[in-house]
Amino acid sequence: MNQFLKEKDELDLIVFGSSRANHHIDNAQLSDKSFNIGMDGAKIASAATLLMTLPENKEQTVLLHLSPGYAYDTLYNGDDIKALSKLYNQNKIIKREFDQLNKITFLKKFFWTINFNGSTLGLLKNYFFPKNDVTNYKGFDPIKVTEQQKEIFKKISNQKIDITCPNDYQLNSIYEKYINDIDTFCRKNNKRLIIFTAPIYKDDCKKDDNALSLFLNKKKITYWNYTDLFQNNRALENWRDNTHLSDKGAKIFTDSIKVKLIANK
Repeated sequence: MNQFLKEKDELDLIVFGSSRANHHIDNAQLSDKSFNIGMDGAKIASAATLLMTLPENKEQTVLLHLSPGYAYDTLYNGDDIKALSKLYNQNKIIKREFDQLNKITFLKKFFWTINFNGSTLGLLKNYFFPKNDVTNYKGFDPIKVTEQQKEIFKKISNQKIDITCPNDYQLNSIYEKYINDIDTFCRKNNKRLIIFTAPIYKDDCKKDDNALSLFLNKKKITYWNYTDLFQNNRALENWRDNTHLSDKGAKIFTDSIKVKLIANK
């Protein structure tokens, strides 16, 4: 996050979202001046908050991953924004979103160090022994799949699971709020907003995909649904699990994104 916040004003393309953004799009193949700030466990609150820290009135392409299943989860309450808690007193946009969601305690507002409890050793380790070379790292973290993991997924993929899909889908109110917020922000500040859904090996419910597509189309927000990208290519080497691609699958997916970006300039 610190690297993203330091570089964000100079970027041309930024990828936001969950692990399905972080591990799936090799953004360096899309732009030399890019960053992938996808994070494990991120949903709309944390992703949209980081998106709205981008500079005003600078032309940038924004790729935001949304999972329809989460968008229509009535129990979602925005708790993923807590991953940004260390920045609460350092960034006014992040502070604003925490306050609006009421996700900060009274003590944490005034005692800044509480947000760093349990993180001291990790911060020191990352400072003196960084995991990545910041001069070359652009945020993308491909997944290398072991032979054991391949066998486990092979067994799981052959299992038949009966899933009942709801007949009615109501967009979660927090998702609706943030989609409206980022749409307004991007239109106002010269950002090209593209919301996308990454591939899934087996997608048992299509109604949520269709509902999200209809909602975004009505708002005239570009939506690229890649759920079925691998429908005709069932090679297990492209997958880590049902919703995460391997490094090989990520390359195919990135190439698909690249082709569409070029075709839709």
